[in-house]
Amino acid sequence: MRRLAAVLAIVLALPALALMAGAVPFPASVPAGGPVTAEQRHRIYVLSNGFHAGIALPADAMLADVDGERGIMAAIGLDEAHHPVDPDAVRYWLFGWGSRTAYTSLREVRDLTVGIAARALAFDEAVMHVQPLGDLGTPRPGLYAIEVTEDQLAMLTGSIAPWFAAHEPFAGISQGFGDRFFAGHGRFSPWHSCNAWAGRRLRDAGIGVGHWTPLAQTLEFGLARVAVGQAR
Repeated sequence: MRRLAAVLAIVLALPALALMAGAVPFPASVPAGGPVTAEQRHRIYVLSNGFHAGIALPADAMLADVDGERGIMAAIGLDEAHHPVDPDAVRYWLFGWGSRTAYTSLREVRDLTVGIAARALAFDEAVMHVQPLGDLGTPRPGLYAIEVTEDQLAMLTGSIAPWFAAHEPFAGISQGFGDRFFAGHGRFSPWHSCNAWAGRRLRDAGIGVGHWTPLAQTLEFGLARVAVGQAR
């Protein structure tokens, strides 16, 4: 019985230890090429509601490529005209990845049902979500501001772009904020969640968040250490 109790204790402790270890942030990458001027920096945001996190990129940022310079949406291959908002009022574009069932059904955490959760956890197909946002300068809980270089912004954009399986949005599916959903690559699972996806995209750009961030709280643990401003 003692051996069985010990084995059970270890089995129950392993997931908690994995979450704790995964939340330990990577050291942030140091930009190459010498000092970076203020003009070469951009501010991005990570928005978390305690359940899901998304990454907001500046709408006015221009990324250089072989064809010249393009905005964030054009660099990803998206058309801003798909969003029924005044383009001059958009300051950021919020990107997220997640379960099609849960993402397109939930506007608030309280909308979650057993059926939605079960379908999402059963390797549901993925979608990408794009939402226009206005100014994000006012601190509030779950809002994390991060300063990045031009190269980091380009890497982050390049890390997000391949997850779009289509560049035409689903018809008639929206949360009502001028947002649109698109077919995405991959399958949602407990270990590859929306928050794990966001953490990986940030790490790809050299932003020091945790190794594995399946929960919003594990992601926020690292964000609190790299953010230049956030309300908690």
